[in-house]
Amino acid sequence: MSKVQTALAVGVFGTMSAAAVGALMLSSSPVEATVAIATNTGIACAECHSDPAKAGKSGLTSRGMAYRACLYSSKPGQPNCNIQILNWQRPAAAGPQPVDLPPSEYGQSDRADPAGEMAVEPPDLSGLGSSQNESEEAENTGNPDDPASLAPEDKAYVPPPQVEPPLPQLPSPPVLLQGDYPDCREDHLHLADPHDKAININQCTTRLDDYYNNVLTEFRKQMNEYQNEISRIYTEQVAGRMEYSAASRDRFYKEMREEHANSDPDGKNMAVYRAAVELYNSDRNYLSDRYCYNTGCGGYPVPANYGFMNMQTASGEPVEQSKPKKGKAAASSNKSCKKSRGRGGLLGGVFGGVVGSAAGLDKIGTLIASAAGAVLVGEIACKLSQEEQEKAAEATIAVVEQEKVGAVAEWQSPTRGGVSGSSTVTALNTEPNGRKCLTITDVAIIDGEETRVSKQMCRGAGQSRYAIMA
Repeated sequence: MSKVQTALAVGVFGTMSAAAVGALMLSSSPVEATVAIATNTGIACAECHSDPAKAGKSGLTSRGMAYRACLYSSKPGQPNCNIQILNWQRPAAAGPQPVDLPPSEYGQSDRADPAGEMAVEPPDLSGLGSSQNESEEAENTGNPDDPASLAPEDKAYVPPPQVEPPLPQLPSPPVLLQGDYPDCREDHLHLADPHDKAININQCTTRLDDYYNNVLTEFRKQMNEYQNEISRIYTEQVAGRMEYSAASRDRFYKEMREEHANSDPDGKNMAVYRAAVELYNSDRNYLSDRYCYNTGCGGYPVPANYGFMNMQTASGEPVEQSKPKKGKAAASSNKSCKKSRGRGGLLGGVFGGVVGSAAGLDKIGTLIASAAGAVLVGEIACKLSQEEQEKAAEATIAVVEQEKVGAVAEWQSPTRGGVSGSSTVTALNTEPNGRKCLTITDVAIIDGEETRVSKQMCRGAGQSRYAIMA
């Protein structure tokens, strides 16, 4: 071979070598594909390369060829080849079907020749894996706002509904019972001797004071403990407990606070207590007045027969029987009653709420103050019917409102023709501390027999109503 031929041969070989190297550089790199897949999908190298140990030199498997074809697709937009190769399955299809994506997602391939043509013409994969891709497209085209169209792993976690346990029950408040009240105010009426009446009145007064100290005072203590207990139930069993909803906790708190307020001194749970205190004061003042009436204190004269009924003459007869009896009044002096009519109804109204049912229990104290039992003495009230007691009480209230000596009010029985009476103010005293007292004489005439009883009614400074007092 001549030197010229040799030189030409060397030049041609060099040119061909350079072209081969350039073509190798422009061709796809299996190593780069493997790295991309491994980084983004975790697919093993052997899935795409026949010899993973020599990826740069070994041939591509059908899965690797499919990835290479997808990566350099010339269709508008570029598919997400990593997702497509991850979902690619053998033998259903040779490779994934490209899905067009906007250029902004992945951009255009930078492996193009200067003329703008792709270095590798991908095969047509439109017919590969059609059944699987159609199902995937059907899933991807569903309404994302419809939970039924989402796969289980794509749905948001919704905790199962929980049923709230029942809220604790608030205990019932303590109550005052009618049977605990000492209804002895008029037990002295069946006794004839004023001295015996005074002894009985003292005994009843002691029982009333014991009731106030042991029952009424204890009731107030129990009500305070009740308020503490319902507060403790909320704090320990409801507040901050997540098994109850916020609405349930708020509702229980509201109920607890309402019940707590009802148990305050001016609350409705204390209405019977307030009425019982009013009844206690009324009965005690009445007994104090009757004690003076039968012993001669507080402005009352000493009864003419005080202590004589228990005395005997030398013959063993009661001194009272040896005295001459004057008129029907004397003849009826031994007559007495056991209890005022309507007394049981008054007690039932206090402890059962019957009296205050029309105006509410909170007004029961005012109703007691205006009841006949609060302005009439037992010696007269026990001889009258309920309607007659009301008429006699109205007469007393009428003279009290006048507040002057000599004021008189008369009344007639609405049911019996021979029954009538009157109330007369016989004395008026005003003390330096502002306390004002009236001495009132009540008269009841029943079938010609007259019963005359004096009573004192007073009101303290700043008070608006009178009550029987000593």
